[in-house]
Amino acid sequence: MFNALKRLAVLGLVSGMGWAALAAPEKSPALSKQRYDLILANLDAGGDLLVVANMEGWIRDAVQSLVKPITLMGGNDPEFRSVIECLGKLPGFLDKNGFYGLQGFGMSMVPRTDGLNDLKSFVARDPAVTWTPLWLAMVGGKPRTLACTDFLPADTELAQTGTGECGALWKMVRSGVAELGTPVFAVSFNSKISALATNWGVNLDKVFESTAGEGFFSIQFSRTKTMAVPGSGAPVSMPEPAFLMGTAVKDNTVVEALEAAVAKTGMLSITNVGDGIKVIKLPVPIPFPFQPAYTVHQGFFLFGSTPDGVAAGIKAFQDKTGLVATPEFKKAVKGLPMVNNGLAYMSPRFMTIVTDVQKAVISRDPAQGAKMAGLMDEMIGYKKDMSVSKVFLNKRDGVAVEGISSAGAKEMAASVMIAPVGLLAGIAIPSFMKARSTSQSNACINNLRMLEAAKEQWALENKKAMGDTVMAPGVLKYLGMGRMPMCPQGGRYTLNVIGKNARCSIPGHQLRE
Repeated sequence: MFNALKRLAVLGLVSGMGWAALAAPEKSPALSKQRYDLILANLDAGGDLLVVANMEGWIRDAVQSLVKPITLMGGNDPEFRSVIECLGKLPGFLDKNGFYGLQGFGMSMVPRTDGLNDLKSFVARDPAVTWTPLWLAMVGGKPRTLACTDFLPADTELAQTGTGECGALWKMVRSGVAELGTPVFAVSFNSKISALATNWGVNLDKVFESTAGEGFFSIQFSRTKTMAVPGSGAPVSMPEPAFLMGTAVKDNTVVEALEAAVAKTGMLSITNVGDGIKVIKLPVPIPFPFQPAYTVHQGFFLFGSTPDGVAAGIKAFQDKTGLVATPEFKKAVKGLPMVNNGLAYMSPRFMTIVTDVQKAVISRDPAQGAKMAGLMDEMIGYKKDMSVSKVFLNKRDGVAVEGISSAGAKEMAASVMIAPVGLLAGIAIPSFMKARSTSQSNACINNLRMLEAAKEQWALENKKAMGDTVMAPGVLKYLGMGRMPMCPQGGRYTLNVIGKNARCSIPGHQLRE
Protein backbone atom coordinates (compact mmCIF):
# COMPACT_ATOMS: atom_id res chain seq x y z
CA MET A 1 0.00 0.00 0.00
CA PHE A 2 2.78 2.38 0.96
CA ASN A 3 4.66 1.67 -2.28
CA ALA A 4 1.49 2.29 -4.27
CA LEU A 5 1.07 5.70 -2.61
CA LYS A 6 4.68 6.55 -3.41
CA ARG A 7 4.10 5.63 -7.04
CA LEU A 8 1.09 7.95 -7.15
CA ALA A 9 3.18 10.69 -5.58
CA VAL A 10 5.85 10.27 -8.26
CA LEU A 11 3.16 10.31 -10.94
CA GLY A 12 1.86 13.57 -9.51
CA LEU A 13 5.36 15.02 -9.59
CA VAL A 14 5.80 14.09 -13.24
CA SER A 15 2.39 15.51 -14.05
CA GLY A 16 3.49 18.75 -12.53
CA MET A 17 6.61 18.67 -14.67
CA GLY A 18 4.84 18.29 -18.00
CA TRP A 19 1.36 16.89 -18.28
CA ALA A 20 -0.55 19.53 -16.32
CA ALA A 21 1.07 22.32 -18.32
CA LEU A 22 0.17 20.58 -21.57
CA ALA A 23 -3.36 19.49 -20.76
CA ALA A 24 -5.35 18.56 -23.84
CA PRO A 25 -7.70 21.30 -25.04
CA GLU A 26 -11.37 20.77 -24.46
CA LYS A 27 -13.23 19.35 -27.44
CA SER A 28 -16.31 21.13 -28.68
CA PRO A 29 -18.83 20.52 -31.47
CA ALA A 30 -18.01 23.92 -32.95
CA LEU A 31 -14.30 23.16 -33.26
CA SER A 32 -15.03 19.72 -34.67
CA LYS A 33 -17.28 21.27 -37.33
CA GLN A 34 -14.61 23.85 -38.12
CA ARG A 35 -11.96 21.16 -38.70
CA TYR A 36 -14.42 19.08 -40.72
CA ASP A 37 -15.08 22.01 -43.03
CA LEU A 38 -11.33 22.67 -43.36
CA ILE A 39 -10.55 19.09 -44.32
CA LEU A 40 -13.55 18.78 -46.65
CA ALA A 41 -12.50 21.95 -48.49
CA ASN A 42 -9.33 20.12 -49.59
CA LEU A 43 -11.17 17.01 -50.81
CA ASP A 44 -13.66 16.09 -53.53
CA ALA A 45 -17.13 15.06 -52.44
CA GLY A 46 -19.56 13.03 -54.53
CA GLY A 47 -17.25 10.19 -55.50
CA ASP A 48 -16.68 6.61 -54.36
CA LEU A 49 -14.79 7.42 -51.17
CA LEU A 50 -14.93 10.20 -48.58
CA VAL A 51 -13.33 9.92 -45.13
CA VAL A 52 -12.93 12.73 -42.60
CA ALA A 53 -11.45 12.12 -39.13
CA ASN A 54 -10.92 14.58 -36.29
CA MET A 55 -7.56 13.67 -34.70
CA GLU A 56 -7.09 16.61 -32.34
CA GLY A 57 -5.20 15.44 -29.25
CA TRP A 58 -4.68 11.93 -30.65
CA ILE A 59 -0.87 11.98 -30.36
CA ARG A 60 -1.03 13.70 -26.97
CA ASP A 61 -3.36 11.00 -25.64
CA ALA A 62 -1.22 8.22 -27.12
CA VAL A 63 1.92 9.60 -25.47
CA GLN A 64 0.27 9.94 -22.09
CA SER A 65 -1.19 6.43 -22.28
CA LEU A 66 2.34 5.18 -22.85
CA VAL A 67 4.17 7.37 -20.34
CA LYS A 68 1.88 6.94 -17.35
CA PRO A 69 2.13 3.14 -16.99
CA ILE A 70 5.91 3.23 -17.43
CA THR A 71 6.17 5.90 -14.76
CA LEU A 72 4.01 3.91 -12.34
CA MET A 73 6.08 0.79 -12.88
CA GLY A 74 9.23 2.71 -11.97
CA GLY A 75 7.95 3.55 -8.51
CA ASN A 76 10.62 4.93 -6.18
CA ASP A 77 13.52 3.05 -7.76
CA PRO A 78 16.48 5.51 -7.61
CA GLU A 79 17.93 4.11 -10.82
CA PHE A 80 14.63 4.82 -12.58
CA ARG A 81 14.49 8.42 -11.38
CA SER A 82 16.38 9.80 -14.40
CA VAL A 83 14.05 7.91 -16.75
CA ILE A 84 11.02 9.39 -14.99
CA GLU A 85 12.47 12.88 -15.34
CA CYS A 86 13.02 12.31 -19.07
CA LEU A 87 9.48 11.07 -19.51
CA GLY A 88 8.23 14.14 -17.73
CA LYS A 89 9.96 16.31 -20.32
CA LEU A 90 8.73 14.29 -23.30
CA PRO A 91 5.32 16.00 -23.75
CA GLY A 92 6.95 19.43 -23.74
CA PHE A 93 9.57 18.33 -26.26
CA LEU A 94 6.97 16.86 -28.61
CA ASP A 95 4.80 19.95 -28.31
CA LYS A 96 7.73 22.28 -29.07
CA ASN A 97 8.72 20.32 -32.17
CA GLY A 98 5.22 20.21 -33.67
CA PHE A 99 4.05 16.67 -32.90
CA TYR A 100 0.86 17.85 -31.21
CA GLY A 101 -0.10 20.02 -34.16
CA LEU A 102 -1.93 17.20 -35.95
CA GLN A 103 -5.65 18.02 -36.01
CA GLY A 104 -7.30 15.76 -38.56
CA PHE A 105 -7.13 13.67 -41.70
CA GLY A 106 -9.30 13.19 -44.76
CA MET A 107 -9.32 11.29 -48.04
CA SER A 108 -11.50 11.22 -51.14
CA MET A 109 -11.57 9.37 -54.42
CA VAL A 110 -13.61 10.24 -57.48
CA PRO A 111 -13.70 8.07 -60.65
CA ARG A 112 -12.89 9.72 -63.99
CA THR A 113 -14.20 9.07 -67.47
CA ASP A 114 -10.80 7.70 -68.61
CA GLY A 115 -10.96 4.83 -66.12
CA LEU A 116 -8.58 6.41 -63.61
CA ASN A 117 -9.42 7.99 -60.26
CA ASP A 118 -8.71 11.40 -58.75
CA LEU A 119 -7.25 10.87 -55.29
CA LYS A 120 -6.98 13.57 -52.65
CA SER A 121 -5.99 13.55 -49.00
CA PHE A 122 -5.34 16.23 -46.43
CA VAL A 123 -3.54 16.26 -43.08
CA ALA A 124 -4.88 19.20 -41.06
CA ARG A 125 -2.51 20.82 -38.59
CA ASP A 126 -2.31 23.83 -36.33
CA PRO A 127 -0.85 26.70 -38.41
CA ALA A 128 1.37 27.58 -35.42
CA VAL A 129 3.48 24.43 -35.98
CA THR A 130 4.01 24.89 -39.74
CA TRP A 131 7.68 25.82 -39.34
CA THR A 132 8.53 23.51 -36.45
CA PRO A 133 11.29 20.88 -36.91
CA LEU A 134 8.94 17.92 -37.41
CA TRP A 135 6.99 19.48 -40.27
CA LEU A 136 10.09 21.01 -41.87
CA ALA A 137 11.70 17.56 -41.82
CA MET A 138 8.63 15.92 -43.37
CA VAL A 139 7.52 18.38 -46.04
CA GLY A 140 9.89 21.35 -45.95
CA GLY A 141 8.87 24.93 -46.68
CA LYS A 142 6.85 26.58 -49.41
CA PRO A 143 5.93 24.70 -52.63
CA ARG A 144 8.27 25.23 -55.56
CA THR A 145 9.35 23.74 -58.87
CA LEU A 146 11.73 20.94 -57.91
CA ALA A 147 14.94 20.72 -59.91
CA CYS A 148 15.65 17.18 -58.74
CA THR A 149 12.78 15.78 -60.82
CA ASP A 150 14.83 16.46 -63.97
CA PHE A 151 17.48 13.95 -62.81
CA LEU A 152 15.08 11.00 -63.12
CA PRO A 153 16.20 8.80 -66.07
CA ALA A 154 13.66 7.92 -68.75
CA ASP A 155 13.44 4.26 -67.61
CA THR A 156 12.43 5.23 -64.07
CA GLU A 157 9.50 3.13 -62.90
CA LEU A 158 9.32 4.26 -59.24
CA ALA A 159 10.23 7.67 -57.87
CA GLN A 160 9.82 9.85 -54.80
CA THR A 161 10.93 13.47 -54.60
CA GLY A 162 10.53 15.89 -51.73
CA THR A 163 11.56 19.10 -49.98
CA GLY A 164 11.89 17.63 -46.49
CA GLU A 165 14.86 19.14 -44.65
CA CYS A 166 17.29 16.52 -43.33
CA GLY A 167 19.05 19.21 -41.34
CA ALA A 168 15.88 19.97 -39.38
CA LEU A 169 15.44 16.28 -38.58
CA TRP A 170 19.03 15.95 -37.36
CA LYS A 171 18.74 19.05 -35.17
CA MET A 172 15.58 17.59 -33.63
CA VAL A 173 17.41 14.35 -32.89
CA ARG A 174 20.30 16.24 -31.37
CA SER A 175 18.04 18.36 -29.17
CA GLY A 176 16.06 15.28 -28.17
CA VAL A 177 19.19 13.54 -26.92
CA ALA A 178 20.27 16.66 -25.00
CA GLU A 179 16.86 17.38 -23.46
CA LEU A 180 15.39 13.92 -22.94
CA GLY A 181 18.28 11.47 -22.75
CA THR A 182 19.71 10.37 -19.43
CA PRO A 183 23.19 11.76 -18.72
CA VAL A 184 24.71 8.34 -19.43
CA PHE A 185 22.87 8.00 -22.76
CA ALA A 186 23.72 11.58 -23.81
CA VAL A 187 27.41 11.05 -23.11
CA SER A 188 27.38 7.73 -24.99
CA PHE A 189 25.57 9.23 -27.99
CA ASN A 190 27.89 12.22 -28.24
CA SER A 191 30.98 10.05 -27.86
CA LYS A 192 29.84 7.87 -30.76
CA ILE A 193 29.28 10.94 -32.94
CA SER A 194 32.76 12.21 -32.03
CA ALA A 195 34.29 8.79 -32.69
CA LEU A 196 32.65 8.75 -36.12
CA ALA A 197 34.38 12.02 -36.95
CA THR A 198 37.72 10.91 -35.50
CA ASN A 199 37.85 7.34 -36.79
CA TRP A 200 36.00 7.69 -40.10
CA GLY A 201 36.35 11.37 -40.92
CA VAL A 202 32.57 11.86 -40.98
CA ASN A 203 31.21 14.90 -39.14
CA LEU A 204 27.46 14.27 -39.13
CA ASP A 205 26.63 17.79 -37.97
CA LYS A 206 28.42 19.28 -40.98
CA VAL A 207 27.02 16.65 -43.34
CA PHE A 208 23.41 17.47 -42.43
CA GLU A 209 24.10 21.22 -42.42
CA SER A 210 25.38 20.93 -45.99
CA THR A 211 22.11 19.52 -47.35
CA ALA A 212 19.72 21.99 -48.96
CA GLY A 213 16.24 20.52 -48.47
CA GLU A 214 15.50 18.83 -51.78
CA GLY A 215 16.08 15.24 -52.80
CA PHE A 216 14.85 12.14 -54.60
CA PHE A 217 15.02 8.35 -54.75
CA SER A 218 14.22 6.30 -57.84
CA ILE A 219 14.26 2.76 -59.24
CA GLN A 220 14.85 1.93 -62.87
CA PHE A 221 14.21 -1.27 -64.84
CA SER A 222 16.14 -1.71 -68.07
CA ARG A 223 14.17 -2.22 -71.28
CA THR A 224 17.06 -4.00 -73.03
CA LYS A 225 18.98 -5.97 -70.36
CA THR A 226 17.83 -8.81 -68.12
CA MET A 227 19.35 -10.66 -65.17
CA ALA A 228 18.75 -14.01 -63.51
CA VAL A 229 17.06 -13.97 -60.11
CA PRO A 230 19.31 -15.82 -57.60
CA GLY A 231 17.97 -19.08 -56.20
CA SER A 232 17.61 -22.75 -57.00
CA GLY A 233 15.03 -24.31 -59.25
CA ALA A 234 13.67 -23.16 -62.59
CA PRO A 235 15.47 -20.07 -63.95
CA VAL A 236 13.71 -16.75 -63.42
CA SER A 237 14.77 -13.61 -65.25
CA MET A 238 13.79 -10.00 -64.76
CA PRO A 239 14.68 -6.63 -66.30
CA GLU A 240 18.00 -5.41 -64.92
CA PRO A 241 17.27 -3.10 -61.95
CA ALA A 242 19.10 0.01 -60.84
CA PHE A 243 18.61 2.85 -58.38
CA LEU A 244 19.53 6.50 -58.39
CA MET A 245 19.17 8.92 -55.50
CA GLY A 246 20.24 12.46 -54.86
CA THR A 247 20.09 15.42 -52.52
CA ALA A 248 20.68 19.13 -52.98
CA VAL A 249 23.89 20.22 -51.28
CA LYS A 250 25.49 23.57 -50.43
CA ASP A 251 29.11 22.35 -50.72
CA ASN A 252 31.28 19.22 -51.02
CA THR A 253 30.92 18.10 -47.38
CA VAL A 254 28.91 14.99 -48.29
CA VAL A 255 31.46 13.88 -50.88
CA GLU A 256 34.38 14.53 -48.56
CA ALA A 257 32.70 12.55 -45.77
CA LEU A 258 31.98 9.63 -48.12
CA GLU A 259 35.51 9.53 -49.49
CA ALA A 260 37.00 9.77 -46.00
CA ALA A 261 34.88 6.84 -44.84
CA VAL A 262 35.85 4.75 -47.90
CA ALA A 263 39.54 5.48 -47.34
CA LYS A 264 39.29 4.40 -43.69
CA THR A 265 37.96 0.94 -44.62
CA GLY A 266 41.24 -0.15 -46.13
CA MET A 267 39.24 -2.50 -48.35
CA LEU A 268 37.43 -0.15 -50.69
CA SER A 269 38.91 2.18 -53.27
CA ILE A 270 37.62 4.97 -55.49
CA THR A 271 38.16 5.27 -59.23
CA ASN A 272 37.39 8.30 -61.40
CA VAL A 273 35.67 7.07 -64.58
CA GLY A 274 35.34 10.48 -66.18
CA ASP A 275 32.83 13.33 -66.43
CA GLY A 276 33.16 13.85 -62.67
CA ILE A 277 31.71 10.40 -61.88
CA LYS A 278 33.60 8.29 -59.33
CA VAL A 279 33.11 4.59 -58.66
CA ILE A 280 33.59 2.78 -55.34
CA LYS A 281 35.47 -0.40 -56.18
CA LEU A 282 34.16 -3.37 -54.21
CA PRO A 283 36.63 -6.05 -53.05
CA VAL A 284 34.37 -8.95 -54.08
CA PRO A 285 32.11 -9.49 -57.11
CA ILE A 286 28.36 -9.02 -56.60
CA PRO A 287 25.95 -11.43 -58.37
CA PHE A 288 23.82 -8.57 -59.67
CA PRO A 289 24.53 -5.17 -61.27
CA PHE A 290 25.99 -3.10 -58.43
CA GLN A 291 28.96 -0.81 -58.89
CA PRO A 292 28.22 2.18 -56.61
CA ALA A 293 28.99 5.49 -58.23
CA TYR A 294 28.57 9.15 -57.25
CA THR A 295 29.19 12.71 -58.31
CA VAL A 296 28.06 16.28 -57.68
CA HIS A 297 26.25 18.00 -60.53
CA GLN A 298 24.55 21.38 -60.53
CA GLY A 299 24.33 21.51 -56.74
CA PHE A 300 23.10 17.91 -56.32
CA PHE A 301 24.98 14.97 -54.82
CA LEU A 302 24.03 11.92 -56.91
CA PHE A 303 24.54 8.31 -55.82
CA GLY A 304 23.58 5.35 -57.98
CA SER A 305 23.98 1.60 -58.23
CA THR A 306 26.03 1.91 -61.44
CA PRO A 307 28.07 4.65 -63.16
CA ASP A 308 25.82 4.34 -66.21
CA GLY A 309 22.81 5.13 -64.01
CA VAL A 310 24.48 8.26 -62.64
CA ALA A 311 25.46 9.31 -66.17
CA ALA A 312 21.87 8.76 -67.32
CA GLY A 313 20.64 11.04 -64.53
CA ILE A 314 23.05 13.79 -65.55
CA LYS A 315 22.07 13.47 -69.22
CA ALA A 316 18.38 13.59 -68.31
CA PHE A 317 18.99 16.79 -66.34
CA GLN A 318 21.07 18.47 -69.03
CA ASP A 319 19.04 17.48 -72.10
CA LYS A 320 15.61 17.39 -70.42
CA THR A 321 15.14 13.90 -71.87
CA GLY A 322 14.42 11.99 -68.66
CA LEU A 323 11.23 10.67 -67.15
CA VAL A 324 9.50 14.06 -67.17
CA ALA A 325 9.77 14.17 -70.97
CA THR A 326 8.15 10.77 -71.57
CA PRO A 327 4.52 10.57 -72.76
CA GLU A 328 3.72 8.07 -69.98
CA PHE A 329 4.80 10.46 -67.24
CA LYS A 330 3.09 13.46 -68.81
CA LYS A 331 -0.14 11.51 -68.97
CA ALA A 332 0.28 10.28 -65.39
CA VAL A 333 0.67 13.77 -63.91
CA LYS A 334 -1.64 15.68 -66.24
CA GLY A 335 -3.57 18.22 -64.21
CA LEU A 336 -1.39 17.94 -61.11
CA PRO A 337 0.43 21.07 -59.89
CA MET A 338 4.15 20.89 -60.66
CA VAL A 339 4.86 23.61 -58.10
CA ASN A 340 4.79 21.39 -55.04
CA ASN A 341 6.72 19.87 -52.14
CA GLY A 342 7.28 16.48 -53.65
CA LEU A 343 6.13 13.87 -56.09
CA ALA A 344 5.41 10.13 -55.85
CA TYR A 345 5.23 8.09 -59.04
CA MET A 346 4.78 4.39 -59.77
CA SER A 347 4.34 3.13 -63.32
CA PRO A 348 2.16 0.15 -64.31
CA ARG A 349 5.32 -1.62 -65.47
CA PHE A 350 6.84 -1.50 -61.98
CA MET A 351 3.99 -3.41 -60.36
CA THR A 352 3.83 -5.85 -63.28
CA ILE A 353 7.53 -6.70 -62.97
CA VAL A 354 7.44 -7.06 -59.20
CA THR A 355 4.33 -9.24 -59.32
CA ASP A 356 5.60 -11.49 -62.12
CA VAL A 357 9.00 -12.02 -60.47
CA GLN A 358 7.50 -12.81 -57.08
CA LYS A 359 5.07 -15.33 -58.54
CA ALA A 360 7.78 -16.89 -60.73
CA VAL A 361 10.06 -17.40 -57.71
CA ILE A 362 7.24 -19.04 -55.76
CA SER A 363 6.43 -21.22 -58.79
CA ARG A 364 9.93 -22.71 -58.74
CA ASP A 365 8.54 -25.53 -56.61
CA PRO A 366 7.84 -28.18 -59.31
CA ALA A 367 5.07 -29.81 -57.32
CA GLN A 368 2.95 -27.08 -55.74
CA GLY A 369 4.58 -23.79 -56.77
CA ALA A 370 1.97 -22.84 -59.37
CA LYS A 371 -0.88 -23.49 -56.95
CA MET A 372 0.83 -21.51 -54.20
CA ALA A 373 1.46 -18.59 -56.55
CA GLY A 374 -2.20 -18.56 -57.55
CA LEU A 375 -3.30 -18.72 -53.92
CA MET A 376 -0.98 -15.86 -52.96
CA ASP A 377 -2.24 -13.86 -55.92
CA GLU A 378 -5.84 -14.29 -54.81
CA MET A 379 -5.20 -13.56 -51.13
CA ILE A 380 -3.09 -10.44 -51.61
CA GLY A 381 -5.20 -9.20 -54.50
CA TYR A 382 -2.50 -7.96 -56.84
CA LYS A 383 -3.41 -5.53 -59.55
CA LYS A 384 -0.62 -6.07 -62.04
CA ASP A 385 -0.99 -2.83 -63.95
CA MET A 386 -1.58 -0.58 -60.94
CA SER A 387 -0.22 2.94 -61.27
CA VAL A 388 -0.21 6.04 -59.12
CA SER A 389 1.12 9.57 -59.31
CA LYS A 390 0.62 12.23 -56.66
CA VAL A 391 2.08 15.51 -55.46
CA PHE A 392 2.42 16.94 -51.95
CA LEU A 393 1.56 20.54 -51.12
CA ASN A 394 2.56 22.27 -47.90
CA LYS A 395 -0.18 24.72 -46.91
CA ARG A 396 -0.59 27.05 -43.96
CA ASP A 397 -3.08 24.79 -42.20
CA GLY A 398 -1.97 21.35 -43.40
CA VAL A 399 -0.43 19.11 -46.03
CA ALA A 400 -2.50 18.33 -49.12
CA VAL A 401 -2.01 15.43 -51.51
CA GLU A 402 -3.41 15.43 -55.04
CA GLY A 403 -3.05 12.36 -57.18
CA ILE A 404 -4.25 10.06 -59.93
CA SER A 405 -4.54 6.30 -59.40
CA SER A 406 -5.64 3.33 -61.45
CA ALA A 407 -6.91 1.68 -58.26
CA GLY A 408 -10.43 2.69 -57.30
CA ALA A 409 -12.17 3.01 -53.95
CA LYS A 410 -13.47 -0.56 -54.12
CA GLU A 411 -9.97 -1.94 -54.65
CA MET A 412 -8.56 0.30 -51.96
CA ALA A 413 -11.15 -0.75 -49.42
CA ALA A 414 -10.68 -4.41 -50.36
CA SER A 415 -6.90 -4.10 -50.01
CA VAL A 416 -7.28 -2.53 -46.57
CA MET A 417 -9.58 -5.31 -45.38
CA ILE A 418 -7.50 -8.11 -46.86
CA ALA A 419 -4.12 -6.53 -46.02
CA PRO A 420 -3.68 -8.42 -42.71
CA VAL A 421 -4.58 -11.69 -44.42
CA GLY A 422 -2.34 -10.86 -47.36
CA LEU A 423 0.53 -9.94 -45.07
CA LEU A 424 0.20 -13.21 -43.19
CA ALA A 425 -0.02 -15.04 -46.49
CA GLY A 426 3.12 -13.35 -47.74
CA ILE A 427 4.94 -14.49 -44.61
CA ALA A 428 3.33 -17.88 -44.11
CA ILE A 429 3.17 -19.25 -47.66
CA PRO A 430 6.94 -19.16 -48.34
CA SER A 431 7.56 -20.63 -44.87
CA PHE A 432 4.95 -23.32 -45.50
CA MET A 433 6.52 -24.11 -48.86
CA LYS A 434 9.96 -24.42 -47.28
CA ALA A 435 8.64 -26.66 -44.49
CA ARG A 436 6.72 -28.77 -47.02
CA SER A 437 9.78 -29.08 -49.25
CA THR A 438 11.88 -30.18 -46.26
CA SER A 439 9.27 -32.76 -45.30
CA GLN A 440 9.17 -34.13 -48.84
CA SER A 441 12.97 -34.27 -49.00
CA ASN A 442 13.10 -36.22 -45.73
CA ALA A 443 10.46 -38.67 -46.99
CA CYS A 444 12.43 -39.23 -50.19
CA ILE A 445 15.70 -39.80 -48.30
CA ASN A 446 13.89 -42.38 -46.17
CA ASN A 447 12.86 -44.15 -49.40
CA LEU A 448 16.51 -44.19 -50.48
CA ARG A 449 17.51 -45.76 -47.17
CA MET A 450 14.92 -48.49 -47.71
CA LEU A 451 16.28 -49.13 -51.21
CA GLU A 452 19.85 -49.38 -49.89
CA ALA A 453 18.77 -51.87 -47.21
CA ALA A 454 17.00 -53.95 -49.86
CA LYS A 455 20.11 -53.82 -52.08
CA GLU A 456 22.29 -55.11 -49.24
CA GLN A 457 19.94 -58.02 -48.52
CA TRP A 458 19.77 -58.90 -52.23
CA ALA A 459 23.57 -58.73 -52.52
CA LEU A 460 24.06 -61.06 -49.53
CA GLU A 461 21.54 -63.58 -50.82
CA ASN A 462 23.05 -63.56 -54.32
CA LYS A 463 26.73 -63.29 -53.29
CA LYS A 464 27.24 -60.00 -55.13
CA ALA A 465 30.43 -57.93 -54.73
CA MET A 466 31.18 -54.20 -54.78
CA GLY A 467 30.53 -52.73 -58.19
CA ASP A 468 28.20 -55.48 -59.38
CA THR A 469 25.10 -54.47 -61.32
CA VAL A 470 21.83 -54.54 -59.40
CA MET A 471 18.75 -56.31 -60.74
CA ALA A 472 15.74 -54.18 -59.82
CA PRO A 473 13.09 -56.95 -59.76
CA GLY A 474 15.18 -58.97 -57.32
CA VAL A 475 15.83 -55.98 -55.02
CA LEU A 476 12.18 -54.95 -54.92
CA LYS A 477 11.25 -58.35 -53.43
CA TYR A 478 12.95 -57.25 -50.23
CA LEU A 479 10.77 -54.14 -49.92
CA GLY A 480 7.59 -54.51 -47.91
CA MET A 481 5.56 -52.92 -50.71
CA GLY A 482 7.07 -55.13 -53.39
CA ARG A 483 7.39 -52.23 -55.79
CA MET A 484 9.53 -49.13 -56.36
CA PRO A 485 8.65 -46.35 -53.85
CA MET A 486 7.58 -42.93 -55.14
CA CYS A 487 9.34 -39.64 -54.46
CA PRO A 488 6.83 -37.12 -53.01
CA GLN A 489 8.04 -34.52 -55.51
CA GLY A 490 7.91 -36.81 -58.53
CA GLY A 491 11.59 -37.70 -58.73
CA ARG A 492 12.89 -40.85 -60.43
CA TYR A 493 15.00 -43.37 -58.51
CA THR A 494 18.19 -45.00 -59.81
CA LEU A 495 19.43 -48.03 -57.85
CA ASN A 496 23.07 -47.84 -59.03
CA VAL A 497 25.64 -50.63 -58.54
CA ILE A 498 26.48 -52.34 -55.25
CA GLY A 499 28.50 -49.94 -53.10
CA LYS A 500 27.05 -46.80 -54.70
CA ASN A 501 24.00 -45.21 -53.05
CA ALA A 502 20.67 -45.16 -54.80
CA ARG A 503 19.80 -41.71 -56.06
CA CYS A 504 16.79 -39.51 -56.80
CA SER A 505 16.59 -37.16 -59.79
CA ILE A 506 15.47 -34.22 -57.58
CA PRO A 507 18.47 -32.09 -56.50
CA GLY A 508 19.09 -32.35 -52.77
CA HIS A 509 17.29 -35.68 -52.40
CA GLN A 510 20.30 -37.87 -51.70
CA LEU A 511 22.02 -40.01 -49.07
CA ARG A 512 25.40 -39.01 -47.71
CA GLU A 513 28.20 -41.05 -49.28
